[in-house]
Amino acid sequence: MRKLFDFHLHVGHYFEWSEHARRLWMETGPYADKIYAEDGCLDIELFHQVLLGEGVVGGVLLPEYALHTAGVMPVERAIAVSQRYPQYIPFGALNPEIHLDPVAEFERQLALGVKGLKIHGVHCQHHVNDPRLYPVYEICQERNLPLMLHAGTSVFPGTRLRHADPYDYDDVAVDFPNLNLILCHGGRNFWYTQAEFMVMRHENVYIDLSGLPPRNLLRYYPKMEKFSQRFLFGTDFPGVPGVAANVEKIAALDLTKETLDNIFINNARRLLPGFNQ
Repeated sequence: MRKLFDFHLHVGHYFEWSEHARRLWMETGPYADKIYAEDGCLDIELFHQVLLGEGVVGGVLLPEYALHTAGVMPVERAIAVSQRYPQYIPFGALNPEIHLDPVAEFERQLALGVKGLKIHGVHCQHHVNDPRLYPVYEICQERNLPLMLHAGTSVFPGTRLRHADPYDYDDVAVDFPNLNLILCHGGRNFWYTQAEFMVMRHENVYIDLSGLPPRNLLRYYPKMEKFSQRFLFGTDFPGVPGVAANVEKIAALDLTKETLDNIFINNARRLLPGFNQ
């Protein structure tokens, strides 16, 4: 079985997700019944065993603070998984509506052990180039911590698609030229071309392939082979039809072994020096 690094794993207890998130996303895949205990709490051992069975040897754990859309899954959930299985790398998350001092909160999360940051403007209803977040982005750039930005649509009620405007992401890439910036979902639905152009334009911009139908990837990103060092395998677990099934479909595309190795694990190793599986 191919070794995989999944750059987009959600963690949190079942009951912490909003009803819409559970119905429209989580329950569309086969994993919700396999990773939670009867009380709805995430079972860390089951979480790990399910992913290991799909070939996942490491991944990025994502909390979320989306009061009005997805729910609140605090960073402590990611830390708890990582403490038991260090091959899973915890990232932080911020929402300026909740975290009125984003720098202080990010420093708190860093002290807990996070190794990067995800910003979800679409669910948290703010622009990713919000000036309140720029001091945090400066920390990420100075400490070589990757920054993930949700870049694409969402079906959850309450989301505002204007907060996925590609020009906002370009602002961040221009203003922080030494920051490793990952476009989650790669411009899903409306902005694939713009996302690929961001990869071409900015040498530190990456695309994570989570939440995208694998069979269409070369149509969305015709230059994937040329820029193979900038694409990252991710699934949006547990809201994914099947991790191994996605891998099979990507492997069936007209891509070289080097490109596939880059996408599935090697690019993650380069971005996250602490990961050595």
